[in-house]
Amino acid sequence: MVKLRPAGAWRPGVINAGAMKSLNGFPRHRKPRTSSSRRTQLLAAFDRSGLSAAAFARRHGLPYTTFCGWRHRRAKTKVSPAFVEVEVPGPAAAVELLIEVGAPTRLRISSAGQIELVARFLHCFNALASC
Repeated sequence: MVKLRPAGAWRPGVINAGAMKSLNGFPRHRKPRTSSSRRTQLLAAFDRSGLSAAAFARRHGLPYTTFCGWRHRRAKTKVSPAFVEVEVPGPAAAVELLIEVGAPTRLRISSAGQIELVARFLHCFNALASC
């Protein structure tokens, strides 16, 4: 004969899930998850706000630890910006430099970007001339 236990009676190795879903006899209501687009908006607003994380979370009704988790996950992911500001230097002033190494050899530089090339040329030229 099998003895039946009433529902909710203790059984070894079984956890009564009903007890975990309530707190002090009151059912626990979970807030709906925040969408990723809303998280992105809130994190961008936080970056602009100048507030501490705790103050921002309090102002927006967010649990502080949840907000810190969002910030941590964002910091771990590498975000590729859609646009990157690049500063392009303006055109350099016209430069003209004439180097005469001897009667038949002249080297004319017309831009500052050629200075490194000329330095390498002169280094090689001097190494050959010393032989």
